[in-house]
Amino acid sequence: MEGTELIAFNIISSVGEARSKLMEAIEISKNGEEEKATQLVDEANKLLTKGDQEHFKIITEDAKKHNAEFSLLLVHAEDQLMAAEIIRDLAQQMIQTNVKLFKLEKKN
Repeated sequence: MEGTELIAFNIISSVGEARSKLMEAIEISKNGEEEKATQLVDEANKLLTKGDQEHFKIITEDAKKHNAEFSLLLVHAEDQLMAAEIIRDLAQQMIQTNVKLFKLEKKN
């Protein structure tokens, strides 16, 4: 495996792991564990950055060659990257809401 295929798999791997960490962060925030949830979001952000860097490699390569080849695997990788970034943005909001809700319920 090399070239576009390898980069696509690197993206899918990185963002898949990031997405798992984000979903875990949302889940534990329901118990008010804000610090651990934030740590998981930070770890996910590092993985998303790695995915972005891999994606940038392929865009740069295509720009240099002026010969972009279609790859269904790359389209899938880009879709996974975009979805994980959206999940990250939503997770940050959900974590704040879950922690506030936990604190309010704990008061009562």
